[in-house]
Amino acid sequence: MDRLREMEELVELDEKKLLACCGSSQFAKEMALASPFPSLDQAISAARHIWFNKVDVNGWLQAFSAHPQIGQSTSSEWSKGEQSTAFATANDSTLRELADWNARYIQKFGFIFIICASGRTIAEIVSELKVNHQLVKINFS
Repeated sequence: MDRLREMEELVELDEKKLLACCGSSQFAKEMALASPFPSLDQAISAARHIWFNKVDVNGWLQAFSAHPQIGQSTSSEWSKGEQSTAFATANDSTLRELADWNARYIQKFGFIFIICASGRTIAEIVSELKVNHQLVKINFS
């Protein structure tokens, strides 16, 4: 019965909290306007639709610039919390490897590597960074 009651609760999203999380004012505004959502799955579906169909390149760049480079210290409590597992599992060697691959990624793509770091170890993040670095760069010019 608790699960049924839980499913009936609508998920309403706050624009300011969304902005603190994602960094894109366009995305935060559109998600807040689209809420409440009857389920997490519907919120995720709406988020995908909004990100790829309603947020323009400037909104994407705003989101990218709002995120610290993975592994860098930050004053953002959100980012500190998100990267806490990674820092707890890091040592000098893995931090150097992360810094090296971060630099390679920026050199290749022109942007920092962004990942949901919550609950991920430094080894998992470096592994994902290496995989993403192998992607083909698309030139839009």
